[in-house]
Amino acid sequence: MQKSIIFYDIECIMCSRFVLLISKYDKYSSIYFSGLDSDLFKSIKQNTQKIIPDQTVVFYKNQTDFYYKSDAVLQICRQLKFPLNLFIVFNILPTRFLNWMYSYIAVYRRTWFKNSSEKCSLVQSKFSERIIK
Repeated sequence: MQKSIIFYDIECIMCSRFVLLISKYDKYSSIYFSGLDSDLFKSIKQNTQKIIPDQTVVFYKNQTDFYYKSDAVLQICRQLKFPLNLFIVFNILPTRFLNWMYSYIAVYRRTWFKNSSEKCSLVQSKFSERIIK
């Protein structure tokens, strides 16, 4: 299985916990992580013809495919072990609705989960070998 990269907001405790969960359930340990503010993401974004939003989780797969918002979450779930892989059943819902839900959560995540000093250190301490800077 080829390496995939999840670009996420390292300043968000919810995002960091999501990354921890993914790390734990990754079937093949083939998912790596990097911040949306990393040089790698900036370079990839600059070298592609696709428009990629800054304020969302981005899933970069097979060095050509980009997924973001709900598509990214569903693609990630496909690579996870049971029971998290069951979330792909949400694929039956319209993408427009799923993206609306994603955007709603993204807007309020910092209010609900407040920033914390443990944010990025959570991920870096447990899975440092899978962090790309």
